[in-house]
Amino acid sequence: MANHVRGHISYLREGVETGREWFERIDHPQSGASTLRAFCEMDDAALTRDVTYFLDSTSRPVDAFCRVTVGGAVKGTALFLAEDEGIRCEARMQELGRISQHLPLEGPAAYLGLHPLVGDALVAPLRGTARPGEFLPVHGVTNSISPNGDQGLYAIPVTIDAAWLGREQVTVPAGTFDADRYALRWHMDWPVADLWVYGPRATFVQMTWDMVGARYELTEISGAD
Repeated sequence: MANHVRGHISYLREGVETGREWFERIDHPQSGASTLRAFCEMDDAALTRDVTYFLDSTSRPVDAFCRVTVGGAVKGTALFLAEDEGIRCEARMQELGRISQHLPLEGPAAYLGLHPLVGDALVAPLRGTARPGEFLPVHGVTNSISPNGDQGLYAIPVTIDAAWLGREQVTVPAGTFDADRYALRWHMDWPVADLWVYGPRATFVQMTWDMVGARYELTEISGAD
């Protein structure tokens, strides 16, 4: 029987909720794979993001879908298909029209960043816990390099520098968790984001990022590891 995890994350700025994310993860015990879904709302940008991943037993992407709307209109819709030596993207964009893209890579994409917070958390198992405090590169693909994830929306190569900072007990509205803390750096000129995750599937707990003056907290969880 599949394990079904559901949760809710609040996006906060100066203690005021400015957005939210609903997510669910369905684990497939036959293969160790999982389906990960998220729906995100950013009130100040009038943006929604609808994302579905299928992940293999190591949490690497097999395929994924992302639709971004701004002001109630679709800005971009894309399907991403992982291959042995790259990733394919079939998309329709408000500004660019229809796109068929192949992004060559040296091997299968280890990480696909589509901008839900539960997707950002997937950097953690790829970075691991070796060499504490040291930033190591995590190579992958993203659909946007803008902080709000609303530009581009096709396959773009990305390298995220990530450091494991240890294990901490963290309390958020959803409860208290023994969480692994990571520092993530998307760009050398940007401040790092602090990320806390827990469990074998790197379930999102909390993130703070001075770049956008925001804090993100897990507020509800059911069916957790």
